[in-house]
Amino acid sequence: MVAGPVLADPGEMAYLVLTDRAAPYLLARVRWPDVAQAITVGSPDWLDDPGLFDLPYHPSAVKVSFAQATSVAAGWGRQLSAEAAEDVPSFIRRMPVNWSDLSPVERRAYGLESVGRKRVSARRLRRLRSAQAEIGAFLPAAAPANGHVAAFAGGVPATGANGRSQTADPTGGLSSVAVERRHHVRMPVDGRAHILWGRATIAVGLVDLSEGGVQCVLPEASRMLAPGAALGSPFLLEAEVTTSRICLDVASRISWSRGIRASTHFGVVFGELDDGETEGVQRFLVAASSRRGSR
Repeated sequence: MVAGPVLADPGEMAYLVLTDRAAPYLLARVRWPDVAQAITVGSPDWLDDPGLFDLPYHPSAVKVSFAQATSVAAGWGRQLSAEAAEDVPSFIRRMPVNWSDLSPVERRAYGLESVGRKRVSARRLRRLRSAQAEIGAFLPAAAPANGHVAAFAGGVPATGANGRSQTADPTGGLSSVAVERRHHVRMPVDGRAHILWGRATIAVGLVDLSEGGVQCVLPEASRMLAPGAALGSPFLLEAEVTTSRICLDVASRISWSRGIRASTHFGVVFGELDDGETEGVQRFLVAASSRRGSR
């Protein structure tokens, strides 16, 4: 597990991703009126596309920080710089782009013919559920997993950054252990999370993850990770030994925080994930747990 420092956004360029079941498949950088470029999981070479100027206003686009965009690009074998690429090919359209339903020509231009076809196999999903059941069976009845557990429960409805209805807990996010264990058993995960904090990005290590939340560790003492604090959206999670990455555009809150030696351990509880994000977390857990078990 490797975590990094707090990284500030270097400039005015906007970075956006499109996701399929929470997995990023297109990364764009846009700055009106001179920069509109994108790479994809299937074509990691920059392409100029004036249609990208519409992307920041599309409901399916997720705005990410420079640090989060750097992680996505690295997963596709590209090092992201703060400046636009020069002398790259252009994609010229005859009609406005619909980013939710790309035409066959557009999908070929971006190398996206296979995106959206793969799903978690039933066998691998059964293995994940079996492992979750085994972990849940060993959890003490009166003690939360990893010392602390939280979930959004009760409280006042709120609206997250993605427009979905969320529920905030007036106690700062803490809820009953039984609710968390019954619905979301945490799985150990090796990897990193890139979390927005104001205009900066915190790179932290992952400890465990479920559809309900995540436990992280920052390798330094910190007072800003206080229980009850809301975190910016989105969350970007990357596995340690695979190229798996997921981007969760979901409201979240720090549920607990504790200093251990020179590091800060803390729990984050997610708001309601949509169906695609839920499947994305499951796919991420399958990939991370299968590689973890084979080492």
